[in-house]
Amino acid sequence: MRNLVWIILLIAAARAQKYRFCAPADVNDATCISLQRGDSKVSCVHVADSAECAIRIAEGEADFGIFNAEELLLAVQFYPTVLQPILQLRHKEMQTEEFEFQTVAVIPADLTGMETAPGERLKRLRNAGLCHPGFSESQWWTDYILKHFENTVNPLQCQDNVTVIESELRNLRDFFGKACRPGEWVADPSYDRELKSKYPELCALCDDTVNCRYSNRHHHGHYGALQCLTRGYGKVAYVALKYVQEYLKTNESFQFLCPSGTVESLSSNSPCAWLQQPWSVIVARKEIEDSLKPSLFDWLRNRSQSWHYDLSKIIQEDSWAFELPEKTSAITYLSKGREIVLDNIKTCGKSIRWCTISREETIKCKWVAKAVRALGIAPSISCIQSNSTFQCFRDIQENRTDIIVIDSNYGYLARTVHKLSTILYSETEDDKNSIILAIVPEPKGDNYPITGFQDLKGKRACFPEYSGISWLSFINTARVSGVISSKSCDYPLLMSRLFSGACTPGIEDTDHSRNHISSNITSKLCSSCRHQHNTSCAVNETNRYYGDKGAMRCIDEGAGDIAFVEYGNIKDHIVDQHTYRILCKNGSLADKSGFNFDKFCALSITIDSEVVGRKNKDEQITELDTILALLKMENWLGYRANVRRPIHIYGPFNRTLNLLFKDSSAGLVSTSSTKESVLAYKELFTHVETCNGSCAVTVNFIFVALIALYHLLSNHVH
Repeated sequence: MRNLVWIILLIAAARAQKYRFCAPADVNDATCISLQRGDSKVSCVHVADSAECAIRIAEGEADFGIFNAEELLLAVQFYPTVLQPILQLRHKEMQTEEFEFQTVAVIPADLTGMETAPGERLKRLRNAGLCHPGFSESQWWTDYILKHFENTVNPLQCQDNVTVIESELRNLRDFFGKACRPGEWVADPSYDRELKSKYPELCALCDDTVNCRYSNRHHHGHYGALQCLTRGYGKVAYVALKYVQEYLKTNESFQFLCPSGTVESLSSNSPCAWLQQPWSVIVARKEIEDSLKPSLFDWLRNRSQSWHYDLSKIIQEDSWAFELPEKTSAITYLSKGREIVLDNIKTCGKSIRWCTISREETIKCKWVAKAVRALGIAPSISCIQSNSTFQCFRDIQENRTDIIVIDSNYGYLARTVHKLSTILYSETEDDKNSIILAIVPEPKGDNYPITGFQDLKGKRACFPEYSGISWLSFINTARVSGVISSKSCDYPLLMSRLFSGACTPGIEDTDHSRNHISSNITSKLCSSCRHQHNTSCAVNETNRYYGDKGAMRCIDEGAGDIAFVEYGNIKDHIVDQHTYRILCKNGSLADKSGFNFDKFCALSITIDSEVVGRKNKDEQITELDTILALLKMENWLGYRANVRRPIHIYGPFNRTLNLLFKDSSAGLVSTSSTKESVLAYKELFTHVETCNGSCAVTVNFIFVALIALYHLLSNHVH
């Protein structure tokens, strides 16, 4: 009897089991609620990207998810045995195709005779001219795929005296002689034009040699490449198989060139390919693959219940599920068509050493580094963990690491104390810009002790952090308004003369000051920190008044009369905003209490973060390589319309925000950007640069100037 009870309970538990599906960002809550209704056997686990899905499956928090080949390739670098393909997803219009796409090389039939040895055929491509489909955001071939043929027939020869991209272009020109290689070679338009002007041979076979493009740009440049071949401009075209079959069909005047050097007829039933991209697959946790696979296949094919339709709509929107020919591991599934061991992919240039400040950030960095290598972006990225932003500053300055993304709050310190400079700015989402406000407590009566900047003399100020963006924003405003001298560079002295006291956390900290500040000044600018139960002037939790929330607490508890804070860091923590009033940038007190303000009232509205690195003229090639690699990475792993990314560099990773990049980031822009928030940020440092005796602290890294310097050196060497 007892055994019967257990059997009944086990059957009931099996029937009640719900398989947890990784719901990507484009599957909204309403769809998940509908999917989970009734006696549904599937529930949603929301994930930011496929990287998080892999982590959830590996940790037993999810059971299955959808991975395309690029996503699965990244995931197996970290979980080679956990993820099990159970069903294949083929496009509804290509159900008979074994692969999502295959890359092939096509040559004229008379390019080599039958007597030519296979190894010689590849050598005969020298000076034959290359017809390439090109680089564009309209196609989803990665740089690894687009460059696979040229890097195979003419292996990379890295040159130390030029950038990675220029080394690549020289190799191409020296081997193929001429080419049409349309589209953006690099992610920066000005440098792209520069390169095309320097290497016109690689646009010489295009219909439009000036703009480096084909007249026929249909099908992502593949038709243009085939026309380039058939018109005799070039002797080899590297394209997708399906376009050869559509455009040339079985034309006997051309043949496939195989990686082995052999040739095949265009009528071949299984033409030799250089790369074969596997279809997307549904991947399951290895422990449940046998129980899930038959059920899932039945739900997707038969759709006898309403939740079946919801599941099918999510998974089979433009595809059909197919059973795999045989049980196979993720690695075996991928390796049929492409390289799996990413470290075997050769890249040029010095590795970009990314300084990270936590275990979680280092893990995300390693995922990004693998993704970058899989995409074919060079130079490669390595991740080196430190223990703080300031230690990273020292590591970069002393050439142990190369870059870090910093909050704009540390921009002044990075420049003045650690002699770092901007590599790229992080363009901030408009509603997440860094907005600095001057805030005073709303008096109970009509007696306003502060009605303008002239009233600040003798008052007490609360800053979140010494030399932070609030400190710098007020100094710039005070200089312009004449409250402090615009000629002096001794900001601590100027502040000590203006205020009767202040809380300026970190002013006694060596990480925050390049020069010694007298004890009289630091004592005065820490005096408001040491109030009642708060005795610390440190930049940590021992100081009750540290940070933006701490600065607000400073005026709430009567330790200060005015606080200079970043609005985004306090807006969600204020119980009653009408107990405060804003002192506007023009020097007038806001008409009403609360935080209703416009851009003319804020002391500054700037970007929220930036990428910084060493300022070293001797490393200009490495710096330019870094810029180009980061911009290319941003292209593939940042925000891009209608695309799934294997990992989102700006989004959360493993449910944690602000790792590597701040979640306020929308993209990366060069130092020559004219975006208003970027210009406002650069303006904050104008006086700093003058004070340091060099107007080129940030200008040295303006992208156009860097390119110009680079070419001067390059031309001198050669």
